[in-house]
Amino acid sequence: MTAPRFGGPWTQQKLEILRRYLDAYTTALKNQPFSLTYMDAFAGAGAYSTPDDEYREFNELRRGSTQLAIEVDDKPFDRLIFVELVAERVESLRAMRDRNADRGIVVVQGDANEEIPAFCNSMNWDDRAVVFLDPFKTEVSWSTVAAIAETQKIDCWILFPIMAAARMMPTDREPTEAEKMILDRMFGGREHWFHVYQEQIQLGFFDDEHRMERHRGIEQIAACYKSRLEGAFERVARTPRTLNNSRNTPLFQLFFAAGNKRGAPIAVDIADHILLKDW
Repeated sequence: MTAPRFGGPWTQQKLEILRRYLDAYTTALKNQPFSLTYMDAFAGAGAYSTPDDEYREFNELRRGSTQLAIEVDDKPFDRLIFVELVAERVESLRAMRDRNADRGIVVVQGDANEEIPAFCNSMNWDDRAVVFLDPFKTEVSWSTVAAIAETQKIDCWILFPIMAAARMMPTDREPTEAEKMILDRMFGGREHWFHVYQEQIQLGFFDDEHRMERHRGIEQIAACYKSRLEGAFERVARTPRTLNNSRNTPLFQLFFAAGNKRGAPIAVDIADHILLKDW
């Protein structure tokens, strides 16, 4: 199939952060008696090209997150689970699996919000995992993130769609009911995001006008999501990585959260070091 065309330098930045973490994670646990799983919840096709890659040959297409996980070699993952909903991309992932038949790859066609909780429920005492939540927009439900946190066995990278969230949270009015429902699903309840709005009173000729407004910018929105993560996971990396488009507009924030009480301090130290690095 033709690899999807999307992203830009921010995509490469995101994948380099992930690659470095997977290398460090598997090295840190290579002498531990754990079975290590990598789960890519929005796996895509396994390769991609950005709009400026129009004239690249197929064999020069950029490696996606699934390929990067396969290439971890100091202590390879015992199992790799690639979840994708789109049938054409699933076929590409299956071809990748067949080319790497010795790597314990499982390809699942399904909804990540259903497949991840099922995986979490199946984990044994000696299982540890890294889950990469890399949605296109607002697909990840908070219930999915909560299921990951409850295992206390998973390190999780979460690409939070800050631009999409900001568009659903206008500065000069409340979101529509449809927007509120999406935000409720993303944050796990209205009480976790609606407090960014404050009632404003404007003096009118006949009556005062009451309306809800929020401050411009993404800081409050990002803080709401980080607070949710901190309430669910053992530890969360101090500073998420903001990923901007070519016009320097924030598109996503890349968060890291660790669930295991014993391993979280080390995991977060590694993630913080990578996230704060000036590429």
